[in-house]
Amino acid sequence: MLGGRHFQKKFDKKQKKKNAKREGQPHAHGKSPGGGDAPAALKKKDGSNVKGPIVSYGDVTASRDSANNRKNIPFSSAMEEKMYRKAHRVPKYNAIVNPTQQNLAKATGASSAAQRRRVLRQKGDDELLDHFRNRLNASTFRLLNEQVYAAPTTLASRLLRDEATFKDYHTGYHQQLVQWPINPNSVIVESLLGDRRGRFLANKGKSMPGYIPPSWVVADMGCGEAQIAAALKPKGYTVHSFDFCALNPNVTVADTTKVPLESNSVDVCVFSLSLMSTDYERSLFEAFRILKPKRLLKIIEVRSRVPFPRKFAEMVEDIGFDVDYTDVAGDYFVVFDFIKRDGQAKANTELRHRPGDVLVPSLYKKR
Repeated sequence: MLGGRHFQKKFDKKQKKKNAKREGQPHAHGKSPGGGDAPAALKKKDGSNVKGPIVSYGDVTASRDSANNRKNIPFSSAMEEKMYRKAHRVPKYNAIVNPTQQNLAKATGASSAAQRRRVLRQKGDDELLDHFRNRLNASTFRLLNEQVYAAPTTLASRLLRDEATFKDYHTGYHQQLVQWPINPNSVIVESLLGDRRGRFLANKGKSMPGYIPPSWVVADMGCGEAQIAAALKPKGYTVHSFDFCALNPNVTVADTTKVPLESNSVDVCVFSLSLMSTDYERSLFEAFRILKPKRLLKIIEVRSRVPFPRKFAEMVEDIGFDVDYTDVAGDYFVVFDFIKRDGQAKANTELRHRPGDVLVPSLYKKR
């Protein structure tokens, strides 16, 4: 057990270090806090006395800079890192915004420093109002999104058949769309107009340059504003666009689990970010019904929704399809091409994987 003498020695040693530092003399470990010569063992290999990692430019040496920092060169000590961060940090928010502006931002209802900074960046009343409209639209979209993903198709249908609610949802969707690297509907259109069989163009091993025959019929399930129809109809294609609400004449109001089309009447069936409800597999059963044998089912989804692409493909195969191609598009979406199996009369409803396990909800963060 340690006695009082042990702690007295530690105290005396600490006091000795303090006195040596105060007088500018080297302390017990030989470091030079006051500007004395550093021991040879602590000098850099190039002869300099600069503390911490350095970058050499020929015969010239330089202390750590931003370029050096980007190379992830480690700091020699925690103290060096702390001093560097302190010297290179951005001025505090309070130092660059006067108190009057701060009070104005708080009065607008901004609940955090980050939100107040966004408010203060707006110039003029109109921009400020636009800022809050965008925030309100984003919040409405997030709320509706959560409701649709957590509800069966019948409840989602009741919610989104209201035109005002449907428009609110798609206003928020457009705000989200501009943040994505690519437009998922554009990926679909490019494949239909760039490959003779309608396959995704990234499938270079199987793609055939050209375009699908104008006689082919396309069904866009959960079409939104029917962007696919707007791109294909002027070229002479027949496109059936279905959604809970019609935003333009190209859209037919229908539940994607039961669309007004005959069996075996469609050549391409598309789901572009539209497999949303908890019973989304019923829409895939309907896709099997309306598709002709050996014809194409195309699915594109946000990558985070498909944690197990192989299991999702197996579930769709159980229904009565064969997977033709799967890949990542734009490092943000995952795409699938399936071919309806020939010789199977009805969709198989006995699936080896639970639909909710292989396609999870896409819930946006609250900001």
